[in-house]
Amino acid sequence: MGKHRLEGADDAVHIAIDLDNTVLDATSAHVTYYNLASGLSLTPDDANEFYIYLKYGWSREERDAVYAKYGHEIHWNSVPYPTAVNCLRQLAARHEISIITARPEMFRDVTVEWLKHHSITYNNIAFVENKLEVCVASKVDVLIEDGPHYAEQFAQLRKPIILFDQPYNRMVTSEYVMRAANWSEVMAHIDRLAEKPG
Repeated sequence: MGKHRLEGADDAVHIAIDLDNTVLDATSAHVTYYNLASGLSLTPDDANEFYIYLKYGWSREERDAVYAKYGHEIHWNSVPYPTAVNCLRQLAARHEISIITARPEMFRDVTVEWLKHHSITYNNIAFVENKLEVCVASKVDVLIEDGPHYAEQFAQLRKPIILFDQPYNRMVTSEYVMRAANWSEVMAHIDRLAEKPG
């Protein structure tokens, strides 16, 4: 872990943080409303793919229609992971925090309100599919994410990524990928990355 210490140790580092299935349990919220739309009774354990709609046999277009109808409720009713809110507050007190989510721009308002409702502070927020481009442009030091493709892209830049462990990302391996099963482990990784060498 030591070989991936960040520059400017003990100073603020720039941390990019994903929301869905990283800060909060998006799977349970999506399954609740996808079941409502489909008449199926899947559980979060059934929905073990990054693209949950595939478990419902939907095309991307069908999924987009359901998401447009229920997206506000899905995002508002997503529950933070244990200790995530407290850990984010601690990080925001010491570091620069950018929320980078692939949610569509149409869900900006509910996302910002949800963050406010949970008293989560941050410096910047971006709604983009191309997270890598934003991370590079804004000089992000470390990314906290669950998406396997984002993890692989970031690791190719030889930048540390803390991958929030999910069933659909366990095939991702890289010396730059540090797994975290919970937010205590996320914080431990951040502390190690920010240690001064020697």
